[in-house]
Amino acid sequence: MLEAADLECERGGRTLFRSLSFSLRPGESLRIAGTNGSGKTSLLRILCGLAAPSAGEVRWQGSQIGELKEDYSRQLVYLGHASAVKGDLTAAENLSITCTLAGLRTEKREVHAALERFGLPLQNTPLRHFSQGQRRRAALARLCLSGALPLWLLDEPTASLDTAAQEALLGLLRDHLDGGGLAMIATHTPLALPGAMELRLDTEIPSPSPGGARVGVAGAKRGDHLGKPPGALAVNRGTERSATHAPPRPAERSAFSALLLRDLKLAARIGGSGALGLVFFLMLVALLPFALGPDLNLLARIGPALLWLAAVLATLIGLDRLFQPDEEDGSLDLMTTTPLPLELVVLAKVAAHWLATGLPLALAAPVFGLLLALTPRAMLATVVTLIAGTPALTFIGAAGAALTSSIRRGGLILAILVLPLMIPTLIFGVAAATAASGGTAAFTTPFLFLTALSLLSGVIATVGTAAALRAAAG
Repeated sequence: MLEAADLECERGGRTLFRSLSFSLRPGESLRIAGTNGSGKTSLLRILCGLAAPSAGEVRWQGSQIGELKEDYSRQLVYLGHASAVKGDLTAAENLSITCTLAGLRTEKREVHAALERFGLPLQNTPLRHFSQGQRRRAALARLCLSGALPLWLLDEPTASLDTAAQEALLGLLRDHLDGGGLAMIATHTPLALPGAMELRLDTEIPSPSPGGARVGVAGAKRGDHLGKPPGALAVNRGTERSATHAPPRPAERSAFSALLLRDLKLAARIGGSGALGLVFFLMLVALLPFALGPDLNLLARIGPALLWLAAVLATLIGLDRLFQPDEEDGSLDLMTTTPLPLELVVLAKVAAHWLATGLPLALAAPVFGLLLALTPRAMLATVVTLIAGTPALTFIGAAGAALTSSIRRGGLILAILVLPLMIPTLIFGVAAATAASGGTAAFTTPFLFLTALSLLSGVIATVGTAAALRAAAG
């Protein structure tokens, strides 16, 4: 059972609703209606745990959802305004990854059957070539595979859908409710669901009073009213279901691998930061000898420092797009509401970004080292230090990317935030590479410090990045 007690929501200094209480039992559906800006989306985000209410609490099976954490995520499906699909992946790839992140075991034939139910073609065509309605149907197809999850929270699910797709959605909702599921749907369109109740949110908030915001209930054939004690609702007391998932640890590993492979696949298909980083690396290294002159001894002496400086600047390219695309298309909300801890989501995305950008830079260093007259030993030392140190640059950059994910064209702000934090990595990386290529200092000490920086930033930046994303979502 889902219960809300005295919920209050404030956004942008404006109270959207207050003193909002209701309960939803197995087999019941609730349509959230109201004018634009009345708080429908905010209410759904509070119910799924993406945002915190200004006051009140949400309980699932008698416990606060904040206490349940991942256990609550394993019981719900959240579909937001945005469809949370990637245009450079096919419909089948999007659906398979979404189900894996949710901890659901699916087979290829089940994925195809779900897409066919919504009339989507199965050819290997990226969704960017599809219409907005087809993308929405690709997102809704996950409901066909989420029947074991008892709570569905849907925000404007009928947007951009044609009549056939709306009928398919209604059929899924009826089957879900008949099996004892619960559904809350924010929509302007009345839904022909048996015994559906309606919760209306008004944009006009009266002056503070015990009555709070005006919340009306209509369309409940049984004459029920929200806000009554739980026993006041006449419900179909079907058997309450719990989702069938893979064991937690294997499910988390599968979700982590799926997210990692998704980002690598997107990087390969889109191109972007990895290729741009290599091109920038090449341009910088190719131009520097012209600026410094034909002194090969000077180039060889400062070569490791130049390669490291180029790697730091090249790492910044594309960092602002690490989380921003996922926030824009709704994928970040989807990942936040899955059982996979957000820290593992961050770790998977950072690992994919490093494999697509940092590792190619490190492996390309010997080729670029030829332009700087580096010896084979110096080239090898530079590669080793870059492999050990570039993860620290990526983790630090990820924290800045999370802080600026909601800022359009926030690349300059991101660079200002993270460049000072990258200086220690640059210092120890250059010191280790220079020592190994004939310097007077020992190689081991700066190299160990460099490795420690990568390990330390991997822990601190992962936790900090996840906290920044949670704060941005709320």
